[in-house]
Amino acid sequence: MHRKLENVFYEVRAPRLSWDDIGGLSGPKSKMKEMVCLPLTKAKELRAMGVTFPAGVMLWGPLGLGITMLAEAAAKEAGAAFVYVSGQEMLGKADRMAQAFEMAVREAPSVFFISDIDWLCPRAGASYEWAPGNFRGKTPTFAGIEFTEKFLALLDGLLDVPEVRLVGSCYRIDVVDQAAIKEKKRFNRKIYVAPPSARDRGEILSLYAGKMPLAADADLDAVARAAEGCTGWDIENLCRKAAIVAVEEGVPAVGRIHFEAALRSITPWLTPDMVEGYDRIFREDCPHHYSF
Repeated sequence: MHRKLENVFYEVRAPRLSWDDIGGLSGPKSKMKEMVCLPLTKAKELRAMGVTFPAGVMLWGPLGLGITMLAEAAAKEAGAAFVYVSGQEMLGKADRMAQAFEMAVREAPSVFFISDIDWLCPRAGASYEWAPGNFRGKTPTFAGIEFTEKFLALLDGLLDVPEVRLVGSCYRIDVVDQAAIKEKKRFNRKIYVAPPSARDRGEILSLYAGKMPLAADADLDAVARAAEGCTGWDIENLCRKAAIVAVEEGVPAVGRIHFEAALRSITPWLTPDMVEGYDRIFREDCPHHYSF
């Protein structure tokens, strides 16, 4: 199925992506299997053990790492429908948001993924500055108080529907209204999707570079180490640019010099102060929200 509501990207479909389609993120994958898939596939067994399910799971971390893909892969593993809503497109459309919630319930069992929670539930007075003058990733607009209150009320209504697994995302957990993430009936669990390590970057690179012919001197491990600050988006762009350079040179395979040229031409999304900032925010956050 595919539905497109007026001026809102809204999709309900059978999930297509699996864990193997996502490079890196071994920790978040494991957490998603535990917090999202198990309550759908082993609900009876968990209840017999007296285990209380997470009400909602908040994925947070840098843009471009495949957070939406994690939610879709979880739905696929659980054999559930995937209901996706772009939070930023929902601003000012509370009636449409209510329809999306109704659809998630109607399609149960489902994984209901709402992106951009920081747009929908902004924290008053939050600082979006990573370092002096660096506001990279700050949302350009926010929901008003009335819309946020309606959204929170809709979240509360999902608590009685155990076959809907609620998953949200934001780029920084510290800029989200605490009312959305501390209430036991809302996003009461978190998964930190950290800036990619060299190993993570290598796995992402292998996925994209594996689609193109590579020369014998193409050292993907070296490229991954050199791609400091790159997210999945950046690495996809890196591979595309390397391929273009090779085509312009008239050679049939992408080699070391083409990747080096591509590295010089891209600007990584993550700056050093952002990487440090993400780790600091995670260290200072309450740890018990990161366990089942």
